[in-house]
Amino acid sequence: MDFNNKDDKKQLVIALILITCLGIIGVLLGISGRFASLCETIWEIFKSRESLRIYVESWGSWAPIAFIFIQAFQVVIAPIPGELTGAVGGFIFGALPNLVYSSIGLTVGSVVAFLAARIVGLPIVKLVVSPKLLDKFHFLTERRGTFVTLILFTIPGFPKDILSYMLGLSPMGFVTFVLVCTLGRIPGTVMLSFGGEAVFDENWALLAIVSFVCLAALVAFFFSRDRIELWLKTRSG
Repeated sequence: MDFNNKDDKKQLVIALILITCLGIIGVLLGISGRFASLCETIWEIFKSRESLRIYVESWGSWAPIAFIFIQAFQVVIAPIPGELTGAVGGFIFGALPNLVYSSIGLTVGSVVAFLAARIVGLPIVKLVVSPKLLDKFHFLTERRGTFVTLILFTIPGFPKDILSYMLGLSPMGFVTFVLVCTLGRIPGTVMLSFGGEAVFDENWALLAIVSFVCLAALVAFFFSRDRIELWLKTRSG
């Protein structure tokens, strides 16, 4: 960061303000004892598919809005598995409505992660991305890599939430990121949506097909991961 550059100075000031505000909120929650209560509530909601389903359905007609918020939240808090929420959404709403709700929530959460990394910079990325993973995919932050990014968002099991943070450090434009993120997440969201709906309808044949496709994709990616990584690096220059 060039401290003689006005934009860099502005970014630093904004980052310091945000970090200070988060720190103050954390201290106040800790002193009031609500931090532990908040963590316990989050754990109770996300500890199982059944608990998550009960919580979402408890919102009644507001359930879609609550679910969209949950999908966005699980992206920002990267360790929460998106596969859990996606399947539950398919179970509650059905495949097509869940595709819409999940896409909105995942895109909103990804945008928050992207902008947080862009505004605050590397410090906030290090909070959610391990040094090993950050070093491994550091090449993504050096070029736009639109096509490469789209491929990564479609790969089953790839940490797409973490990818959103890392791309905030890249030269990629905001609109490009939104389009790539939204389109790239659709295949995985479709499979999770139909899987959840199959469980609700007890359509075990459909569930078996969806599970087989997911498993085949994961196995293919696992055994080809080194070649894919090499190809991605080559493609990105």
